Amino acid sequence: MKPALLILFLAAFGASADAQADARAAAAARAGYAVDAPWTASISKSDPAKLHVSIIEKEHGMLGTSLPIAELEGLTADELKGTGRPVTFVLRRQSGTITFSGRFANGTGQGTLRYVADPAYFARLAAIGVRNDLSTERANVLALPMLDLRTDYIEALRREGAFVDLSDYIGMRAVGVRPEMVHELKPLIAGPLNAHDMMALAALGVTPAYAREMRGAYASLSAGDLTAMKALGVTPAYVAEMRAAGARIRTPGDAQSFRALGISPAAVRRAVAHGRPNPSASEVMEATMRF
Repeated sequence: MKPALLILFLAAFGASADAQADARAAAAARAGYAVDAPWTASISKSDPAKLHVSIIEKEHGMLGTSLPIAELEGLTADELKGTGRPVTFVLRRQSGTITFSGRFANGTGQGTLRYVADPAYFARLAAIGVRNDLSTERANVLALPMLDLRTDYIEALRREGAFVDLSDYIGMRAVGVRPEMVHELKPLIAGPLNAHDMMALAALGVTPAYAREMRGAYASLSAGDLTAMKALGVTPAYVAEMRAAGARIRTPGDAQSFRALGISPAAVRRAVAHGRPNPSASEVMEATMRF
């Protein structure tokens, strides 16, 4: 799955001590807290129905995501394309409410925002056992409403075995991990499937269909095998073509080696013709340099 027009750069989620994390969670559950931050925005070039909003931390990173304009209460098309008059609009999420204030001119805007957290959201997180390990950087906290990290999404992932901290759920949401995708992939993958595996699979676009296709070439594949092969562009057709040429491709690592070195079926056939039957990737490269 491709992330839906989403770019998320968080330089420091940074887990803190359990006591500090528990204290933050308890404080949030008792009362809503507020976060103020500067924002910039522009109409998405790829989808005019969305507004790309960025929040920049001078020292610690940037959070950027595209929001449907229809979900921004109080922002009209005329204001977006106006000449710089003041605007105020609101984004409501389960985790709380963001109120944006600023100006727009010709589809580009900037200003300040205030996020007021909903204590019921943090109480629910605590109730289902999610540890709040977020640092106090604004981009970390604002990821919750900006990415619309809902508790039903978290609970669905936990049903699939993803028992992790809050920052990991943000990471999974950011790269497009879907609970139903995880459910389909689990029986196709050998070994455990942890949160970071899920993020890597989603970020690289490893779908259940791709996993099933690759299982046609290999009886057993780990999450690492699938992400590495997808990153290199290894397909079942590639494996079949290379094997037909005589390449020694027995493991996922073999296929990765041939693909990473850019070895073609023709190069394999040349190595075979020069007395290297069923050559490995290194043997094909050696034959290529010698002949």
